[in-house]
Amino acid sequence: MKRTLSVALVVLGLAAVVAVAAATQVKKLSTYGWKGESGGAIMVVDTDVARYRGGEKYIPLVVFLGHTENKTLHADRGSFTLTDPAGVRHALPTSEALLKGYTANMVTADYSMIRTLQNYGSMVYLACQYIPRVAFFPNPSGQPGVLYDHVQLPNRTYFTTLLYFPNPAGKASGNYTLTYDDPKSGTHIEVPFPIEWQK
Repeated sequence: MKRTLSVALVVLGLAAVVAVAAATQVKKLSTYGWKGESGGAIMVVDTDVARYRGGEKYIPLVVFLGHTENKTLHADRGSFTLTDPAGVRHALPTSEALLKGYTANMVTADYSMIRTLQNYGSMVYLACQYIPRVAFFPNPSGQPGVLYDHVQLPNRTYFTTLLYFPNPAGKASGNYTLTYDDPKSGTHIEVPFPIEWQK
């Protein structure tokens, strides 16, 4: 009886994981961009900046997040995790930790690349209003220069930002997965993607 109950619980757990993964519809958006959609919430992940940083301790991802649902989404430092190809989950480091293992000049260079990507990413959110200056990692020499990492997204809004994650695996092949989870609104998005490392 106990064994049957244990097996049933495992099966239910696996079914729940499959249901969550299936809830996000993922498609390729551009050469280095991927879009995940769950209900009216959409997260875009672009790896164009990351592919040049495979030899660094941290990798940057350009992320867009927005929605068209009749509720408010919340995003903070605990909302995002990156799972590497080995299955290891990584949380966002602090800004101070990032600058100890990744130079201020590199952060500024990464921000300069965002401007070239912003137009194509924002095309996904044509019906939404842009929330400016969101910065989980401020730009040491420009805009945004102030930490703004507790974001509320009312209906029909979106933002774009740089997220940095630890990179102990180096230029690993296989899929990474960026997860956004907001228990307050019940929103969960998982976007799997490869990184085509620059040689």
